[in-house]
Amino acid sequence: MNREQGLRAAALAGAAACTLTAGYLVGGASALTVLATGLAVIGLLAARARFPAPPPVRPVVRAPDDPDDLREFPSYRRVREAVSWSAVSARHYDSVTRPVLVRLLAAALAERHGVDVHREPARARELVGEDVWPFVDPDRPGSTDTFAAGVDPAALRAVVNRLEELWPND
Repeated sequence: MNREQGLRAAALAGAAACTLTAGYLVGGASALTVLATGLAVIGLLAARARFPAPPPVRPVVRAPDDPDDLREFPSYRRVREAVSWSAVSARHYDSVTRPVLVRLLAAALAERHGVDVHREPARARELVGEDVWPFVDPDRPGSTDTFAAGVDPAALRAVVNRLEELWPND
């Protein structure tokens, strides 16, 4: 702080002290409170005026192939969110993730193999495989245990890989 700024600060402090004293003498403690509050607000506004304005907020621009930019693909976002719940608990897998996987399985089997997973569960089980079927069996009762471990990522990867095998890209 240079000499000029120091003198300015001392003059402001003296003016504030005189104002507060006069206010107390004229209006008592309530006037002192009102004046002190007003001076504090003026001081904060003056301090705020010395700071530069914040930079403008710019929108985040993502590359077209950025997997985190899911605004244009809400279905993909919903599937990704559902799959993310699989490891939380057995209940989360059965109530959030498994229904999505069952719908995908039903679509793949119906479109590519002419099998209705609900009417022909034995054929669906045969196509899916014994190792994956317990994870996508639509008739298996869901767990209500939030403390039981969710599905292991390796098992979930096996389910997704099998779904992709059943529904090859053309």
